[in-house]
Amino acid sequence: MLPYLAVTFLVGGLAVSLLSAQFTESKNPNREPTLPELNQRVALLAPLTDPIKRDSYCVPLSAYGRTLDRALAPNARVFLSGMIGEANGPKLGYYFFLRNYLFPREVAISLGTDPVYHEAGWFSGTSCDSPAELQTNGFDLLLRMPTNSNNIEIIPLTQKGVPK
Repeated sequence: MLPYLAVTFLVGGLAVSLLSAQFTESKNPNREPTLPELNQRVALLAPLTDPIKRDSYCVPLSAYGRTLDRALAPNARVFLSGMIGEANGPKLGYYFFLRNYLFPREVAISLGTDPVYHEAGWFSGTSCDSPAELQTNGFDLLLRMPTNSNNIEIIPLTQKGVPK
């Protein structure tokens, strides 16, 4: 009987210590939200029926992708510049998000050749920042990612690439 009781107290103590972290605030800014914080977020998001508005409270890049998806022609071809090269590896989240939200549209980052992903977290390929060259290659919209900024510049190349 004593071993069962000891195991029960041990498992119960472990469960209480794990759960208590969900109800106390942490000073670490990179921590996961606590249960009370998640409940507050639910109350804030529950009345929002528009997915774009809801995304803007959680992940603004998702809201940007959804907005662009609603505004573009379904068959528009999109080129995202500034993604090729080792120095641009940290920006690849923009590419992955936009490729997801603009699906089934083509979202390319390399001109003429498929980009090659390197395990270090970057793509090699043929970069292009020329609107005329991209238009010649059948793209409808250029999304230019400046080197020193996270602001995406929208450059329509054809009528299909003009956001409505």
